[in-house]
Amino acid sequence: MRLVIGALVVIACLYDVSADVCSYSCLKSRRYSTSCGWFGWSRCTRYSSYRGTCTRTCRNGGWSSYTETGSRTPCSATCGTGTQIRTLSRSCTNPSPYNGGRVCSGSSSKVEVMECNPQPCPINGNWSDFTEWEEYDDCTVICGTGTMDQWRSRTCTNPSPAFGGSDCTGVSLENRTIECNTELCGEKCPNDTVTYFDHPENNRRYYQCDNNVARRHDCAPGTVWNNTQHTCIHEAIPMPAAPVHSTPPPDDFCSNGRILAAHPTDCSKYYMCSNGRRVGNAMSCPGGLVFSQSRSSCDFPYNVPEC
Repeated sequence: MRLVIGALVVIACLYDVSADVCSYSCLKSRRYSTSCGWFGWSRCTRYSSYRGTCTRTCRNGGWSSYTETGSRTPCSATCGTGTQIRTLSRSCTNPSPYNGGRVCSGSSSKVEVMECNPQPCPINGNWSDFTEWEEYDDCTVICGTGTMDQWRSRTCTNPSPAFGGSDCTGVSLENRTIECNTELCGEKCPNDTVTYFDHPENNRRYYQCDNNVARRHDCAPGTVWNNTQHTCIHEAIPMPAAPVHSTPPPDDFCSNGRILAAHPTDCSKYYMCSNGRRVGNAMSCPGGLVFSQSRSSCDFPYNVPEC
């Protein structure tokens, strides 16, 4: 039984197409002839040993696939894409060398630099520059030193907050009051004299001199300033324009006993008739249709040649 099993192993090795052939140093014997016997009258065979090269079935080692081993190094950045190092290892087990086969050449490990934390970093908002000062309203006087309210603004767009960044802190709008029209009124506002001035752009405002200062005043709602009368008067309301009525078509549209009659100039409209007279205003066909007098109904334009 053992002999049979041994034979099967030998046959399996002979037909193992994946096996390799390995060479190794071994002792071999060789035959030679030499004189022997009394007085060397005979020839004898002798054997001597020498070191030569033998072969045998073997298998050379092969590398397995790389697998990550151990822990990666900490990422160099918490956001915005950093780098970290990982270690990869492999083993000479694909296949493992045996029976004198060659071991794998090269390193069993390597390191790689990997990207990490690719998510965008938070962007904190920052204020833009303030705009130029703008006026809320006119100066309170036309001369003699008054005041004017101004404002300016800024936006949180330099840059705008993003990806969870903080918003800008502080105010986006600033106000201030400045002096304006500081020149003296002089002869515009003589002492003990009441004088008035039109506003150059707004007929609902006017200026009145008071202690050598021409101060701005507003008329009551619905009134405008009249500098001739030196008072605010009710604003003239324009009369509404007379409605424009279209000229009705002649009654002969409803002749010949028609119940419906086509509009004389607009194919999409028609009239109702009663006792030979038009009744009411023109009616319209649904969108895209025109009135067919021959059918007394609305139809597609290609069926009504006259339209």
